[in-house]
Amino acid sequence: MRRKIFLACILPFCLQIQIPGQQQTKPKDEVVRITTNLVQVDVVVTDKEGRQVTDLRPEEFEVLEDGRKQPITNFSFVSINESGSGSKTVNAPGPTAEKSAPKIPPALLRPEQVRRTIALVVDDLGLSFESVGFVRQAIKKFLDEQMQPNDMVAVILTSSGSGSMQQFTSDKVKVYAALEHVRWYPNGRGGENPFPLRNTTETAADFKNTAQVINEFEEEREANYAVGTFGTLGFILRSLGNMPGRKSLVLVSEAFPLFTTQGRNERLLAAMRRLTDQANRASTVIYTLDASGLQTLNITASDKVAGPGYLFNPQLIAKLALATPPRETIRVDQSIAMQAQRDSQDAFRKLNSLADQRRQENIEAQTVLSFLAHETGGLAVRNRNDLGAGLQRIMDDQKGYYLLGYRPAESTVDPKTGNRRFHHLEVKVKRSGVGVRARNGFYGVTDEEKRANQLSRDEQMVAALTSPFASDGVRLRLTSLFRNEPDGRSLMRSLLQIDAQDLTFTDGPDGSRKVVIDVVAVNIGDNGRAVDQIVQTQTLSVTADAYRHVQQEGLIYVFDVPIKQAGAYQLRVAVRDVTSGRVGAAGQFVEAPDLSKNRLTLSGIIVNGTLPPAPGAAESTTAGSNDPGQQAGPAVRHLRQGMILNYGYAIYNARSDAGTNRPQLQTQMHLFRDGKQVFAGRVLPFNVGQQTDLKRLEAGGRILIGPDLVPGAYVLQVTVTDMLAKDNFHTKTQWIDFEITN
Repeated sequence: MRRKIFLACILPFCLQIQIPGQQQTKPKDEVVRITTNLVQVDVVVTDKEGRQVTDLRPEEFEVLEDGRKQPITNFSFVSINESGSGSKTVNAPGPTAEKSAPKIPPALLRPEQVRRTIALVVDDLGLSFESVGFVRQAIKKFLDEQMQPNDMVAVILTSSGSGSMQQFTSDKVKVYAALEHVRWYPNGRGGENPFPLRNTTETAADFKNTAQVINEFEEEREANYAVGTFGTLGFILRSLGNMPGRKSLVLVSEAFPLFTTQGRNERLLAAMRRLTDQANRASTVIYTLDASGLQTLNITASDKVAGPGYLFNPQLIAKLALATPPRETIRVDQSIAMQAQRDSQDAFRKLNSLADQRRQENIEAQTVLSFLAHETGGLAVRNRNDLGAGLQRIMDDQKGYYLLGYRPAESTVDPKTGNRRFHHLEVKVKRSGVGVRARNGFYGVTDEEKRANQLSRDEQMVAALTSPFASDGVRLRLTSLFRNEPDGRSLMRSLLQIDAQDLTFTDGPDGSRKVVIDVVAVNIGDNGRAVDQIVQTQTLSVTADAYRHVQQEGLIYVFDVPIKQAGAYQLRVAVRDVTSGRVGAAGQFVEAPDLSKNRLTLSGIIVNGTLPPAPGAAESTTAGSNDPGQQAGPAVRHLRQGMILNYGYAIYNARSDAGTNRPQLQTQMHLFRDGKQVFAGRVLPFNVGQQTDLKRLEAGGRILIGPDLVPGAYVLQVTVTDMLAKDNFHTKTQWIDFEITN
């Protein structure tokens, strides 16, 4: 049964990321877990050089809850780089992988496989233009060299606000796409430089009348943006609350106005307290990286500093101070000379005052960042020009941690009394010369109580859509491909297969079967914003014969998502069986090229499998039987040995020969398994045939799945070369995965 659905923007959609923990398997090494009879907390211990200390014994630790010493009953050291039985490292690149092999996105991690969950939060609301480039380089270095296969990572901009739906993922391609949006935000509180240039060349009257008004306006604007940053951080922390593994939020920022001309910034202080409270509730460590680097903090030649009516020039002042001209050459009135001396002294005082102000602003900014890290057990990295090295230090700090557990008193977690107060926690180490970092407390809410909170229908759908993990209550398989239509429209064509065995059918009076499902689909741009969305409830009826078929092959939905501009997109689809309440979700990452650049481009590849015709039967263009039971559809792509693999794709923007008005293209097909090439087709000239639209050429081929192709996961790659193109874009490749089964 096939049903066509077109996405339409029919609802405003601002999703809150809430992942139903009761539907997920708890990792064995989950940190800060609280049950009715056990409290566990993660602790990092370092030496004087900042290196982790990994050989401590239980008797060397001391844990105090609300000032009372607690006996340690559980103790272990968890290494991020080591894989235990419950946290298998997946998709690590093999040393024998072919250089030409397509870069296959990693498989979706299960919660118990996650070792680190890292939110890289770039505070573009507060970054200066000068720092943004260094921040991008540092994050790219982390992705290239430090991100591990079992890491779940998201790059999030504070300007995106709480409406962002940026996914945590182990796929570097998706994180790179998000990194492309790290840019200077000119309307934020960050200027061209980490510390704004000083300009006091106004006259005394002008300065008195206007400077105070301008300063108060700027202070109010900066305070609003700073509080906005903390609001976004709070949303991210709520999202991290039910994520597995060692959870950390890495904030990359600069200045925060801790004090104003009116006194302390009380709004910011309140936001800081709320944020550390939320971090402790979410069992998340906050790390901070000061992007301003190592600054001189002195007034420079770029600053325009002057007294009333006099431009202050430090070099000129120095020359005047050192000059000793002959007395007969000095023709200056005594009063003018005295005034010049007073102006010079005033300028020096102003110079020192502004330098002190700049140093004070730096202290304030670092105080805010240090406070966030200290209160949550993290690390504040500052005064480093190499931001990549600073981020490396933060990641090194997460390579391992001690997990300490103790039996709490009844007053700590008592569901009967409803005790929810904050409990202060302190961890000490008896060994000298080491530093200890741990969160400063927790709330007395047990895991059992969290699991008891049932989610509503809408919350279940939202949780499935935004979770980075597969929700397999209803098993789904999604295939999304980029296409460009003859009328010029670009779209994402998607095929969704729903496993009918996970759905609850009811009997109809005529022998038919009926099922009711909720379907939600959201197309998310690489900035984390929803571009298109649908929310529908579908009632499907099938005959008795069709029911037997859908139980074997599943329900297939085909729908198109319009693409209005080039870029990277994530399509997320959730399906809920209304009768049972089971929910499933699937996602697909699709990159839409910019066809307006007139460069060679390929669409996505569609694949199916058919059995070859019986001996003596006439060969058809479909190369097989029309019986659905004898086919492997493009949505699932599970083929058996002996089948014919058929594949098709489109070629866009091929050049044409001026004389013949025909393109000169070469195509080749490869098969890969585990990153190694197992089959290479011949390089073939492309035959245009009777096609008239030379800008959109349909291409394809087929291959027999012989006995040499053993069961397993494979990748089919096509390569197209334009022999007439003279630029660096004359060759394009595209790939799709499929599976050979027994």
